[in-house]
Amino acid sequence: MLYCLQNRLTEMKKGHTAVADTRIFISYSHKDRETCSKIDALLEKQEGFSVWYDKGLVPGEVYRRKIAEVIRNAGYFIILLSESSVNSDWVLDEVEYAKKLHKRILPIWIENVDIPDDLDMILQRYHSLFWHLRSSDSQFESSLLSMFDRHTDDSQGQALVGFGNEFSEKVNKKMKDLLGKERQGRFSECYSKENAVHLGNAYLFGGPCGIDRAKARHYFRTGQYFGDPDCEFRLLQMQMEDQVEETWDDPDEEFSKPIITRMTELADGGSIPAKLYLGNLYWYGRYGIEKDYERSAAIYEECARLGNARAQYLMASNYYYGEGVPQDYELAKMYANLAVEQKYIYAWRRWGKFYRDGLAVPQDFKKSRECYKRGAKMGDYNCYNKLGDMLYHGWGCDEDREAAFRQFQEGEKAPAISQRYSLQRSKTALGRAYELGQGVAQDLSAAADKYLEGYKHGSLECRDAYLRCSRQLKERSDGAAQNSQA
Repeated sequence: MLYCLQNRLTEMKKGHTAVADTRIFISYSHKDRETCSKIDALLEKQEGFSVWYDKGLVPGEVYRRKIAEVIRNAGYFIILLSESSVNSDWVLDEVEYAKKLHKRILPIWIENVDIPDDLDMILQRYHSLFWHLRSSDSQFESSLLSMFDRHTDDSQGQALVGFGNEFSEKVNKKMKDLLGKERQGRFSECYSKENAVHLGNAYLFGGPCGIDRAKARHYFRTGQYFGDPDCEFRLLQMQMEDQVEETWDDPDEEFSKPIITRMTELADGGSIPAKLYLGNLYWYGRYGIEKDYERSAAIYEECARLGNARAQYLMASNYYYGEGVPQDYELAKMYANLAVEQKYIYAWRRWGKFYRDGLAVPQDFKKSRECYKRGAKMGDYNCYNKLGDMLYHGWGCDEDREAAFRQFQEGEKAPAISQRYSLQRSKTALGRAYELGQGVAQDLSAAADKYLEGYKHGSLECRDAYLRCSRQLKERSDGAAQNSQA
């Protein structure tokens, strides 16, 4: 069984997984025909993609019927967002039909435009690309292809909505503004000490610009040249990550020790990203550093008091559970409120937990669901898993396994780089649903596939469940073979 698991994981790493349907439908306004043709050309260059938009209509066909047929048979649905398209009833009809059919929807912003509430309700949970912010067609092409890769091999996925899980909404907006200035060639602003680190982070963590580690290094090197300690830390972090990616394991002490020593010096000198990184190393015990929850929490708390949104979120958790610090619900609520104020992506999940447990505040399942829904709308996919848990167990509502299953399906749409834990939890829940026939028809083979996907994202629980399902499938197969011989 373990040999079978290793073989399948090796095939996944080499890209030998089954390729998802690459028929693509593009919904757009005729006023944007030129842009649509350019995006079509980028996709047609790639072997295996089949793109359709209304250039393929034949005179005399019943247009609505033909369009419905193409959307139904497509694997992906692209919508081009512009002032004209967002006010088109025809475009709205097409995207509503695609959602009804559970198509993989990819919004592409070709103009900076406010979208109507009814369209926003449909698109707010999907990852977007930003044509109008691209630095070049080749850069956009890379980001576009990575989005399709996310559906076939999540290990190569990129988070294309925000910029990872490091930053507050204020910092995210700053990075987006600087990307626009970069596109306009306003490099005197991009290369300032204060702004180089923001652009480096944008390209390191991904966003409307996509992940581009070469550009990230360029901006971090620029910032380091002007004396920014955060930029020097990011270069060291990338050096460590490149070594880990190359060896598939933690680097040896000879390689990592001088890097960790310099990171510690930068942290002691005031670099918040360096402090957070060291806090993580002490929490998880990596790169020759022993686990030390108290020291980790002390580092996080220092960053939280300096106003870092991620550290505030982490301290809300630490004080809630009493991990590395004495348990203190009032301080947990304080830090959760501070993270919410900064619109940190995961902050609402913490309040959902508070209201669900009824420990830090009076138990209120309605408020818990409201918090999880707000978190999901902000882009925290694990909030879908939390909503699924409530429906699965009947917490504050009637038990509804089918509705829970749909929430877990939303959770598995999480970007692999920034929300891997959400993927682990959703794959575990979906595997359980298929294995036990809860909310969906029992299917042991589908269960094994979900568990294997979860293990690929680092869940040991999914590994054990996959091996269990594999043994049962083999026993069934052997039994069926014996019966046929008899």
